[in-house]
Amino acid sequence: MIPHRRLRTHLLTLLVAGLLGAGLLTSQPAAANTAPRITKATVRTWLPVKTTGIIWWHPAFTYAASDDAGIAGYQVQVKAAPRSSTASSPAKMSAASYVWRTDGSSTWLYPSRTSVTTTVESGGVACFRVRAKDAAGLTSAWSGWHCSHGPMRAGETFSWCCQPNLVSKLNLEGDSYGPDVVYVSTRYGKQRSNGAFCAKGARLRVHKGPHQGKMTVLLGSTKVGTVNAWSSTTGWKWVSVRRTTTACGRLWLVPLTTAPVQMTRNYILY
Repeated sequence: MIPHRRLRTHLLTLLVAGLLGAGLLTSQPAAANTAPRITKATVRTWLPVKTTGIIWWHPAFTYAASDDAGIAGYQVQVKAAPRSSTASSPAKMSAASYVWRTDGSSTWLYPSRTSVTTTVESGGVACFRVRAKDAAGLTSAWSGWHCSHGPMRAGETFSWCCQPNLVSKLNLEGDSYGPDVVYVSTRYGKQRSNGAFCAKGARLRVHKGPHQGKMTVLLGSTKVGTVNAWSSTTGWKWVSVRRTTTACGRLWLVPLTTAPVQMTRNYILY
């Protein structure tokens, strides 16, 4: 019979031998490097109205990533639709293109560069996405697209209301100083944009209230949606009308009621 002390020593020896045989007590290999992860990708979505000076914007797309081996560089792509000033040249979303390094040698930007800018005109849009590469050469997935929209040139505030006939038949963009409000009513007729767009819809700021009406929004001859400004309460609200597919043409606001829809601002949705 084996004494208890010798038995415990024998069992411990067998356990250690078993663990060594299974490789459980050997040093473990370092964890494999993983691809970077995009942690930030942002740009201002709805750019503010400008009424003086040069009517364009320079939104900044900012981004960041994390990785266990360190970030070696970023790649940024941009696509954009410019402002359209005529019906014969509709604004269309461009194909995505790379943002090149300042020396023109590579599309991989230095890791210290975490922001890029572009120019957006009234009624235009710019969209960005980013991916990162680490020191081991692994590349992250692309971020989603993040878009920045410039408003069409209508006045931002509802500052006068008592002579709606004065804004009858004005184009939506107006000029850099206005109009303050566009009225859409069967009494005054439909409104249209100067330029044309290949887009999916529009985002409009309209005045709601018990004396407000309805209108249909078209891109060319294609219906995008209906805006109902009637409400038991008064104030301003944002309304988005959007198709699932692209339509091309002027943006038309067609009245459905004698009661007006009053609009101060709109963005094109691509």
